[in-house]
Amino acid sequence: MSKRTCIAAAAILSALITGSTAATATAAQDDAFARPTTAAVAAAEGGVAERATSEWSVAHGTAKSSGRLTRSAEGKSAFTGELRNAGPGCYSLAIQPMVGVFPGPITKVATVCGSGTVPIHREYVGKPFIKVCRDSAAPFTDCGPAQQLPAGSDVPAGYVYEAAWLATPDHCKSQGEKGISEKRWTAYVCRQEYRGADLLLLHQVLYVKK
Repeated sequence: MSKRTCIAAAAILSALITGSTAATATAAQDDAFARPTTAAVAAAEGGVAERATSEWSVAHGTAKSSGRLTRSAEGKSAFTGELRNAGPGCYSLAIQPMVGVFPGPITKVATVCGSGTVPIHREYVGKPFIKVCRDSAAPFTDCGPAQQLPAGSDVPAGYVYEAAWLATPDHCKSQGEKGISEKRWTAYVCRQEYRGADLLLLHQVLYVKK
């Protein structure tokens, strides 16, 4: 085998190893996002059955928001972190869900006015976009680059849809507890989802395990 042939073969082998390593890292990250938290991890975190999976970061103007993605033992996905501003004016972290292939209504997660920091914690489903926007209320037309979050969990295995309301989260929880006390189901979860044919509205949705 000539020297040139040996060099070419070595280059191809190196590329294959690099590609394989990258694919393994991606698969490991995906697996970490899907894997439930163990009891040991929950105990180490003070009883919070939640684990970090990857990081997120968005910015605009003098503000930046960043943190981590988590998934609880119940299967709920969330993004947690901070919204920080180093200058004057108000900035908000906004979220925009995807409804099918179309972007849904953009809503505020948190706002900071002037120099300061506010905490962020928001559960989500689907693959929404998040971004930092100037101002403290919609329509949020002055925004920085958006980041799309990885697919968030919807409903744990074994749960089925029961009902949805244009109400508060407390109403959904009260109905879930009522069903348990009446022995109509053994467990429940409440989700916030945008629903509607012509006008998308935020509903409190109850899923139950019978």
